Amino acid sequence: MAMTREDNELLTRVENGAPMGEMIRQHYWLPAVPSVKLEADGAPVHVKLLGTSYAAFRATDGSVGIVDEQCPHRKTSMLLGRNENNGLRCIFHGWKVNTSGAVVEAPNHSGDQERFCKNVRVNKYTVREAGGIVWVWLGKGETAPKFPDLPFTSLPVSQRSVTSTEVPTNWVQGVEASMDSSHVGVLHESTTQITAGGGNERMHMNVALAPKLEFEDQPYGYRYAALRDLPDGKIYARVNNFVMPWYGIICAPDAKGPSTVFFSTPVDDVTHRAWFVHFNPHRPLGMTIMSATPDVWNYPPLPPGNKENNWGQNRDLMKRGHATGFPQHLGTEDFAMFIGQGRIADRTTEQLCAADGAVLRVRQQLLRSVREFMEGKVPTFAGNPLLDYSKAVSIGGVLAADEHWQSLVAAN
Repeated sequence: MAMTREDNELLTRVENGAPMGEMIRQHYWLPAVPSVKLEADGAPVHVKLLGTSYAAFRATDGSVGIVDEQCPHRKTSMLLGRNENNGLRCIFHGWKVNTSGAVVEAPNHSGDQERFCKNVRVNKYTVREAGGIVWVWLGKGETAPKFPDLPFTSLPVSQRSVTSTEVPTNWVQGVEASMDSSHVGVLHESTTQITAGGGNERMHMNVALAPKLEFEDQPYGYRYAALRDLPDGKIYARVNNFVMPWYGIICAPDAKGPSTVFFSTPVDDVTHRAWFVHFNPHRPLGMTIMSATPDVWNYPPLPPGNKENNWGQNRDLMKRGHATGFPQHLGTEDFAMFIGQGRIADRTTEQLCAADGAVLRVRQQLLRSVREFMEGKVPTFAGNPLLDYSKAVSIGGVLAADEHWQSLVAAN
């Protein structure tokens, strides 16, 4: 059944007090910036989340702060400020904020400066650094929500890589794609061949395009298996996890190989930041298509064109066998699809099929959560006492016809 226009608005909108944005702000940590983008006493970095702009900076002592972009004094941009002596100083009048967001100096005030600073009203945000990412909680109150301690957040830097880029579409389009198993063997057919090699299990997806989906609800969201019948009577099972509100944890292509977490965080209503975390819990990651990035803040690349030239699609390359004409990266292929859906996808006229069950569950869980929030409740997936993000481990493998996919999970 197609979505109503009202539900599509409720699902996608995050700005100007929209319920979804307020629910996320209060009950979830948001990834803000890759850790390596922030240099001690270096330039602050512009971060936009849920339609609001912030300045992220690393202080002299290595601690990290995220503050409102506008100075609390005369509202000019703190992105122009000097990062010095454990604080960010506005170059307009010299007001200085520390990493907690508190004003600690107001040199143009002639009275008791210390007392004055203590009474300046500021928004203070809780910040945490883990897994190569600086995270922020933007909500109100003294107690932050449970931190998303996902399978990569405690790994050493040698076992993970983090990249992200800004995409000019609504965030839900990216989240849905992370749980859309049936597009992989079609959209990413050539990318899989290029990056996987002939013996990689992912090649099975190019043979069996129509998976059967089976689901298990979890305190953090859901786990599901995409089951593909192989010509030899065996089954290729890919067990992936959706973690509210946007994490798609994708299984490794083969045993002891690297896994990937895709997540799409809302910049505003019509822009999202696509994050790619490639990690290997078993050994150093080494050089991969994900870790060999030229720019952790703008990678993978967006499609190289616009609508007038089919977003830079290379039709000559397609004539030579490439499935999509976007050879840059699998992320580039995805971004082209999101952009082709429009800034905010119209879900009211979709015609869905059996392969879309995981996408529907993403929508259902997001809508359930925002409706619970609107009723004054803590959303079930945010407040479940059994919530344990570390359990969201994804795995794949080839099974005998009489084996159940749950055996892969139990053995992990």
